[in-house]
Amino acid sequence: MRKKLLLPPIYPITDKRVAQRHDHYGILTELVRGGARFVQIRDKDTPAQELLTDLRRCAELASNKNVTLILNDRCDLVLSSGLNGVHLGQDDLPPTDARSILGNKSIIGFSTHSLSQARQASSLPIQYMGFGPIFRTLTKVNPSPVVGLKKLERACAQSSVPVVAIGGIGLKQVRDVLNAGAASAAVISALMQAEDIAKKMEDFLEAARER
Repeated sequence: MRKKLLLPPIYPITDKRVAQRHDHYGILTELVRGGARFVQIRDKDTPAQELLTDLRRCAELASNKNVTLILNDRCDLVLSSGLNGVHLGQDDLPPTDARSILGNKSIIGFSTHSLSQARQASSLPIQYMGFGPIFRTLTKVNPSPVVGLKKLERACAQSSVPVVAIGGIGLKQVRDVLNAGAASAAVISALMQAEDIAKKMEDFLEAARER
């Protein structure tokens, strides 16, 4: 039986396009300076070779700072760069196959967008489950329907793994999603659009402590 994953209350997700930065390394540096301890790198556009170079720098920084680093979608790049795991969506490689590729030591997270998907996810070989969008989000071009706090609460109650709330979460929403039972609040736009990402990360951690 795998040890239950302990997630920090704030789970930042990098996005170069939203942050208007050239690489993830610079974003990660600021997030870590602000107190981030578990970060997902999201990148669907950068060519693999260029991204791999960036990821290896990120992996070295994360290892030195004791930060857990997850990559969206790409098991091959996780293995090549030495990251800690992968986060998969409903249309990505199934978690069972990802587990076969990555082995038992890697972390696997999995996105769900309904209570039905959340129930099914509990039987998969994953360490945590994303659930959302909780609120309206502009990060994705065609987002799934908003699920809201009531369904988040139900998903958390029925889940056998920690739940990460995602979608439209800003400073004012952190308390609500954590009080609904989420182990962590995933934040993208509110962090990536900040002029000072490190300071904004500190603000989010403070908001989580005040709930």
